[in-house]
Amino acid sequence: MLRGLAIILVVLFHYPRPPGHDTYRMVANFGWTGVELFFVLSGFLIGAQFLEPMAKGETPSLPRFYLRRALRILPPFLVVLGLYLLVPAWSERPVVTPAWRFLTFTQNFGLHRNGFSRAWSLCVEEHFYLALPLTLLALRGRARAPYVLAGAVAVMVAGMLLRGGLWLHLFGKLGPDDMAWREYDTYLYYPTYARLDGLLCGVLLATVRVFRPALWQRWTHRPGVLLPAFGLLCLGGAAYVNQQYNRELSFAVLAFPLVSLGYAALLVSMAGPAASRVCARIPGVRTFAVLSFTVYLTHKSMQHLVRVTLEPHGMGTFHVVTLVGGAVAVLLASLLLHHAVERPALRWRERLERRLADRERREGPALL
Repeated sequence: MLRGLAIILVVLFHYPRPPGHDTYRMVANFGWTGVELFFVLSGFLIGAQFLEPMAKGETPSLPRFYLRRALRILPPFLVVLGLYLLVPAWSERPVVTPAWRFLTFTQNFGLHRNGFSRAWSLCVEEHFYLALPLTLLALRGRARAPYVLAGAVAVMVAGMLLRGGLWLHLFGKLGPDDMAWREYDTYLYYPTYARLDGLLCGVLLATVRVFRPALWQRWTHRPGVLLPAFGLLCLGGAAYVNQQYNRELSFAVLAFPLVSLGYAALLVSMAGPAASRVCARIPGVRTFAVLSFTVYLTHKSMQHLVRVTLEPHGMGTFHVVTLVGGAVAVLLASLLLHHAVERPALRWRERLERRLADRERREGPALL
């Protein structure tokens, strides 16, 4: 359910806001947090994948890990990237970023908004896939719970100080109408160093689940009121900062950690069997969660194509036909990409992983 919520927030954030409708605008403005929710979920799932074999005294296999990640991310990403680079009508904006920046996942550094700029989040994910396994393997057998917690707090505080320092250096003396504010996202939103909070919170939750299973079971089976209340309080604080002081110093320093902690608390609150059974009964939740990645890749371009097609016929951005048509187009495109590219790649991944696992059983696990 949380994955579906994340993609809904992202789609709302990327769609133009109608004039008036203050409540809708407030929700849509908060939609940027959907990516942070994806980061929390990614940190939790990827962290657990690596920590579970380590907890059993086994050596995680880097080749199998990178095989799984590559065939999960790259096939649909490369297809959509090809459409952006080779079919100009597909892009909602001109693509200015050179292709090599997309292919090397360095696009999120020095990024200015243009066609397919939302691929910045995949860059953060790829950097995480490189850093986390190497860090965990380096700390294997040496880390203790107090030191892990202290290190995580230190990284989060360091990120807050870095963002605050950059804000004071780059934007502290700007007036509200200064054009230099356009650089804000380039330095304080897209780069990996600004977006570690959600991934870190997810990895910490995975650490608790793997190494403190009794504590994890107590949290998830009896979350009570305090844990979800803490999550909602953090998200409420982030929403206040987002609405009142957007792009001010308080936003740069506090918004990301507040959102990450809030979604991490909600993840724990919804991870128990009772909440899972309730979420499973909601129609379409499972399907929408499965399609979340392909929806993320296609939604802006498909909504753009629908608007361009219907506007000459008097149906503008907020016409009901345009809204419904855009939603249907996104769903169809994501289904096509999922069934034609994503699912075959995942089946291929299963076959290759079995072969690699068989080889490792014969020869021993490979770290590199």
